Amino acid sequence: MHPLRSSRRESTAGLTPFGTFYRLVLPLARPGLAVTAFYTFLTAWGEVAYATAFLTSDAKKTLAVGLQTFVGQFKTEWGYLTAAGILVTIPAVIVFLLVQRNLVAGLTAGGTKG
Repeated sequence: MHPLRSSRRESTAGLTPFGTFYRLVLPLARPGLAVTAFYTFLTAWGEVAYATAFLTSDAKKTLAVGLQTFVGQFKTEWGYLTAAGILVTIPAVIVFLLVQRNLVAGLTAGGTKG
């Protein structure tokens, strides 16, 4: 018997179903969960079309929709647009940095043989 398998079996013996899930399944699923969470966050964060179509009040507009106020028909406020664009990007960068290790592991997990 492989030593890792026997030690894993011994460490999970006597655990509740939740304990088995928490100690065995969750660590194995963490990279996939990180990828899913990151892409879900980016999709929700960048949902400009939905917010533009349905939100009419300026108080309820999202940051991404608010960027459109700096682009006029004849003039674009590039300084304000750039500064606001950086502010909108900061939360996505923070989320990426928090899940980067698991994200890379999840993306490369399917590309290995063996």
